[in-house]
Amino acid sequence: MGGDANAFKAYDLLVTQPVSVKDLPERERAGIVVSAVTDMNGRNHTLSTFGDAIWDFRPYFEQSNVADGQKYIPWPEDCTNHMVNDCKAVLYAWYKRGLPGSKPPVAMGICQTAIASAIPLMRWLMSLNVHRFDQVKPIHVANYVHHTKSRLVRNASSVYDGLRILDFLWVFRDETSFPLADCPWGTSSLWRISGLGKQAGRNEVGKTPIIPTDAQAQVFNYCEQILASAPDILNQRDVGQLGLRNPALIAIRDAALYVLSITSGMRNEEAIGVESGSWRSERRDGVEYHWVATTEHKTGKGKVEFLIPELTIRVLELMSRYAQPPKEQLVREIEDMERQTDPHGLTDRLLQIAKAKRNAKKLFLCTSISGQRESTRYHIDALTNGGAKVAFRRLAKAAGTSWLLSPHQCRRTYARTIVESRMGRASLVFLKWQFKHSSMSMTQLYASNPMQDASLFDEVLAEMADFKIDLIESWLGDQPLSGGAGRAIQRVRAVTLASRHALLAETASYVHIRATGHGWCLAQEKGCGGAGLYEASRCVDCRNAVIDESFADVWQGIYQQQRELLAIDDAGPAVRQRAERDVQWAHQVMKDLGLLAESSKFTKTGIDNG
Repeated sequence: MGGDANAFKAYDLLVTQPVSVKDLPERERAGIVVSAVTDMNGRNHTLSTFGDAIWDFRPYFEQSNVADGQKYIPWPEDCTNHMVNDCKAVLYAWYKRGLPGSKPPVAMGICQTAIASAIPLMRWLMSLNVHRFDQVKPIHVANYVHHTKSRLVRNASSVYDGLRILDFLWVFRDETSFPLADCPWGTSSLWRISGLGKQAGRNEVGKTPIIPTDAQAQVFNYCEQILASAPDILNQRDVGQLGLRNPALIAIRDAALYVLSITSGMRNEEAIGVESGSWRSERRDGVEYHWVATTEHKTGKGKVEFLIPELTIRVLELMSRYAQPPKEQLVREIEDMERQTDPHGLTDRLLQIAKAKRNAKKLFLCTSISGQRESTRYHIDALTNGGAKVAFRRLAKAAGTSWLLSPHQCRRTYARTIVESRMGRASLVFLKWQFKHSSMSMTQLYASNPMQDASLFDEVLAEMADFKIDLIESWLGDQPLSGGAGRAIQRVRAVTLASRHALLAETASYVHIRATGHGWCLAQEKGCGGAGLYEASRCVDCRNAVIDESFADVWQGIYQQQRELLAIDDAGPAVRQRAERDVQWAHQVMKDLGLLAESSKFTKTGIDNG
């Protein structure tokens, strides 16, 4: 099963191709090789040329979770050659040279831009009887921006991606036969036109949803049950009682993928890319760390490591056993394809061999018929992003939740859960393991292993900013507040603000907010020195304290506990005096939060409702 999967990429042929199609004769331009493969004897086989109706980029996708069907560009036959050739020219230039000041994109970037941006734009212009890009007027661009924003309502990033071909047509206008007459954005930019430039410090509409806590609990508990029973299921498989497509086996793989994703913060492509034996444990300064390595493709970092809890190590070891039979079948498939000498279908066979070798060490495998010459025969493949989406929906349904669970929700949920835990809103066991002890900062954690994915820490910090913005915004709403600072906030709610969102983003950037377990502390340099953590009543009238509705249950509990102390006859005068004071403070908080009727008044024996 030896050999390098990259050996099939005909880089020597591609490097000899021109980096620009400008001024080339039609026949020469049409014959430029866009993609090719090399066979075991070193002979090149062209997959796509510039003039082809379909560009095949299958050899150049490194991501494990991308289906073969997403690796082609089917240039539209219902659009004019003038527009198609100009779109091809600018995307080819981008692919070869990159944008000024940046490196060339990966194959996925080219395919996604063509499918999500170039083809929709050409078809929209055709519907207006516009057949060339030099016929595009500012009014066309303005209307298409409006059309795109109404079609892609999810978020500004989708709008940016949908409009991007216009940016390329302008930047690479010298490559086109019929260049745009004017910059599509005038004196502005795509960044601002799409709405991305307006979102500093704010959640964008339609941002990846966070998995609700109750849904997390249901799915995680269900996964634990599935994984607990996995050894018995695998024993049955190993003695021939279960086939590779048995639902019980598929459930083990789905559960393991969710646990890995939600406890590491990996993107789906990184989780699917995890290979056998890619995890390790180390002890440093008396603290045990667990790491799993994978390859990060989105920003081109290459090999990165993610911190995981011990339970995820056990899940990966279980998956190593799970994946053994499919991997053995994959080895047989590779050997069978390499023995074939029929020149018919050689190019496709070379691509299948290269892909199979890339997947030979993967853990999250499936049976598939995609890309097969014999469409009724299943073969072993890495789970795709689409397959993972189906798996997560199936998992959520089996767990008894109606939440539409999706793989891309796990990374943001992981980041948000860290923030919630740090801010006193949640305390999950796997996060306690992740951060090892309460005093470990994000900086210390990142410094413990420079191979970590820094962008995950950036997302945690972004979630922290969003959390603080949402919290402050809730205080400026109409919910009742208590605490010295809380009552002050209520008094300034009537002040008119030119931009509420701008104020929130600016405020959140420098306001320190800490959870005390019974309220929020805004103290910067001076304060109680932490005494309020242990003596809740100190926060009620403190000018740095905000107590909102999220702590209502806590204060009702404090009030009830102190009343029970008052009911003890032989507690002594000091205890009784302290209890009377704390009952009074708890009563004040409950009144501020609207938990008591206005007519209620405090007495030394409790609440008198008149």
